[in-house]
Amino acid sequence: MTLCAFGNIYFNDFVLDDIDFIVNWPLIRDLRNIPKFFIGYTPPVGQEGVYSPLKTLIHAINYNLFKENPFGYHVIAIAIHLLGTVFAYKIISLLTKNNLVSFLSALFFGLHPVHAGVITNLTGSVDAAGMAFMFIAFYYYMQTSADTSAFKEKSYWKSIVFAFLAVYTHELVITLPLVIFWYDLCFKRYRKSVTECAIRVAPFFLIVGTYVIAKFLNFGTILRGGYLYDNFILTQLVIIKALWKYVMICFFPFKLTHNHVISPGIYSFSFDDFDKASVLSQSFFEWKVILSICLLIGLLYWAIKSWKKNPLITFSIGWFYICLLPVLQLVPSAVLFAERYLYPGSMTFCLLLALCLSKGLEQANKSIKTLSVLFFIFCVIFYSGRTWMRSADFKDEITLFETVVKANPKSALMRTDLGVVYTRFEQNQKALNSFHEALKIRQDDADIYFLMSEPYIQLNDHDKAREALLKAIELNPDYADAYYNLAGLYAMSEEEDKAMAAINTSMNLYHTQGRDQEATEYLAVFLNYFYPELNKELMEGLIQEMIEKQ
Repeated sequence: MTLCAFGNIYFNDFVLDDIDFIVNWPLIRDLRNIPKFFIGYTPPVGQEGVYSPLKTLIHAINYNLFKENPFGYHVIAIAIHLLGTVFAYKIISLLTKNNLVSFLSALFFGLHPVHAGVITNLTGSVDAAGMAFMFIAFYYYMQTSADTSAFKEKSYWKSIVFAFLAVYTHELVITLPLVIFWYDLCFKRYRKSVTECAIRVAPFFLIVGTYVIAKFLNFGTILRGGYLYDNFILTQLVIIKALWKYVMICFFPFKLTHNHVISPGIYSFSFDDFDKASVLSQSFFEWKVILSICLLIGLLYWAIKSWKKNPLITFSIGWFYICLLPVLQLVPSAVLFAERYLYPGSMTFCLLLALCLSKGLEQANKSIKTLSVLFFIFCVIFYSGRTWMRSADFKDEITLFETVVKANPKSALMRTDLGVVYTRFEQNQKALNSFHEALKIRQDDADIYFLMSEPYIQLNDHDKAREALLKAIELNPDYADAYYNLAGLYAMSEEEDKAMAAINTSMNLYHTQGRDQEATEYLAVFLNYFYPELNKELMEGLIQEMIEKQ
């Protein structure tokens, strides 16, 4: 059924991060670069702060097998999700000793629509490999003895191996040691003391420690971004509302997108896109904040109440929130909310849903049993249909960004991105319309005017392209790229003096901004394209003069 629900993904194109991590990443094209995946790691442009050596290895293997044919990547993506689903079944089978609950849980996990954005997005599917490794590591740990004799067992060392694979594939699973420790506590697997339990889990924490050190040695930091307006409290108010949304989207996966509206004017990522007044006016008395806190208190009460009589409930609630710990902005990152973060935690949501449904299916009362059967059929049909529809959103970048704009129409960034995609596919009038809609939301954005110049150029409307670039420069006088493109427009219209003045300004700005290599390369391209009549010696002299000035 999982294969059927995802049956429309195989001819989807590369989208979103796929362009950075697969199509345009030189590092993965040669398997001789494998040592650089660990030491001297260089993430793709625009993905600074990402350190996932084994994820990079999987990308490299895929690229060397399939090149730029998405079909093979999608086959691997489905295989990864099926692997995760199988081990979700095996874990829940050990937890419950109940075949019906295990089957229902795994079925819901395989079909749940929040996973479509992970598996259909090919970069996300490689992240899912790390989470599947996490499930495998946890499954083998469950098979070990509840004391230090576990160190002598094969299952324990299999768990260690898969824990290493998990952490070095996707950093979201750095919570694996905490999940394991939580499991031991909930099911009282500490025969002598909590200390003995901690000793058994210590190697898993050591794996996480080596990962953190490796990331720090490569980047000089473990952070990826900062707090919202450099304010921890404002950031946490957003996260409190996001926690409500994580639960609601599990129950009601209707509106799915990669850039959600967390609250009016506040979105999943890109702080520059937020409405500043909405961010600053947040308080603990907002209804969404109050609802989320009440939900957390209610779940905490349920977990505590179930601790002795039904530790499975306690464990499930804890698993869900522990898996979200890395994305709660305690250590700041660039994204405040994402459906893909739910992949590991959703396993216990599916378990709780299956537990409730199984109670109804096992009732002697025919009416309750009939309602339970109907609810089961509804869940399967709805989950499958919604997953199919969500997968269709990823058909190509135009389809994807059109759906994102529908889901988040007040985001200037999403309308700008849609305009960029339209421009790339030469749908220039649609691109201009999208840029103009973005400007209605954010009128003083120099980048929008800069990007708007390209469809005008493709439409041969050089006057409006020039106006757009001049407006971008007016809003941002240090906009080196805008001066560079403006120089090209002047050169096209044979206004040589203006062209030389603009190119000189752009080169000086590149130098001031520490972009000397780009300056040299761009100058060579400019002179070769617009002034090929210059003899080679003169051209090389101009470039050399530029280098000497730098």
